[in-house]
Amino acid sequence: MAIVEPGTDEERLMLGRWIKRGQKLIVGTSCLGDSYLDANVKRDEETQKQSEEYVAFDHKVSEELPHLKGKFRWDLEKYYRDRYGPYLPED
Repeated sequence: MAIVEPGTDEERLMLGRWIKRGQKLIVGTSCLGDSYLDANVKRDEETQKQSEEYVAFDHKVSEELPHLKGKFRWDLEKYYRDRYGPYLPED
C-alpha cells in the first residue's frame, strides 16, 4: 500500500472513484474509512454485493489517502470539486 499525495492525479482518480462507488448505495458511514453494512437494511443481491465492495474500497481509500480520512462525504465532494472540477473520472 502506497500513500497518495494530496493534489496528485492519483488522488483525483482514487477520490473520484470513491465518490462514484458510493452514490445510490445505502451504507452506514460517518466519514471516510468508517463505512459499514447495517444488517437491518435489506438489499437485493446485486446492491448487497456493490455495498460490500464499496465498504472494502472505502477502507482501502482511507489508508491510501490518510490526509482525507475522517472527513464526511459532503466535505470530500466539495474538496474534489474545488480541486478537480465537477467531473468524476471514467472507470
